[in-house]
Amino acid sequence: MAFPNQISLSYGQEKKETSGKKLKLGTKGVTPDGRVFYYARNGSSAITTAGMIVDAGTALTVNAHDMDVPAGTNAAGTTAVSVEVPTTDLTKDQYADGYIIFNDGPGEGEVYRIKSHPAHDASDDNTVIITIDEPDGLVTATTSSSLFGLLVNPYAAVKVIDGDGTMETGALGVTTIPMTASYYGWIQTAGIGSVAIGAAVGVVGDGLQISQASGEDGRAELYDLSGEDDIQSIGTAIGIPSVDTDKQMCLLTIRY
Repeated sequence: MAFPNQISLSYGQEKKETSGKKLKLGTKGVTPDGRVFYYARNGSSAITTAGMIVDAGTALTVNAHDMDVPAGTNAAGTTAVSVEVPTTDLTKDQYADGYIIFNDGPGEGEVYRIKSHPAHDASDDNTVIITIDEPDGLVTATTSSSLFGLLVNPYAAVKVIDGDGTMETGALGVTTIPMTASYYGWIQTAGIGSVAIGAAVGVVGDGLQISQASGEDGRAELYDLSGEDDIQSIGTAIGIPSVDTDKQMCLLTIRY
């Protein structure tokens, strides 16, 4: 059995965007020089330059769906998983490319990719069929004691990260071009790249982190452990030091 986990991008493909979805969200792409990118959809606000750090633009869970939702009885090997969602409606494919994560009972700790599901009116019927994107289906048969949560794909609607506000995921990647609102394209996560820099400019050879300074959304700053919260390293400054509001050459290490 083959286990493909990425696609090859020719140089320049990482700088293309489309209005329609061409690949599954979160698809990994690698250029011949080893730079790593992930396929994402921009949120409802345009991102005006490349080099901006992005995170998920919306919450990845809904309170009524986040955990302890009854799964019901499903045989091992099934790909059409019948579950009980007693409250809060589902829009069609709201969780497509996302995940069903079992948190208790038989199947506990198992994670499955979601392919599709219909719209669901919780007031009409609790039962909904979620089709998982795994040909071998469930490994463990579920019972009425099996409980799960649903997770939206983190790449479903990215936005410029707010380092001193509320982050949904932390850094998912860095834009490769200006991104049109609601368009699909690639964000870079590893390899030689460029990132917007804040007032605490990068020092060549030192680490970079998400800036938490007010007014520096989407930018990086010099990695500094003193007096910081929610630190996430994104890579290392290379080349020459940049200046505030400019772009810094870097070696990204967000995700391989």
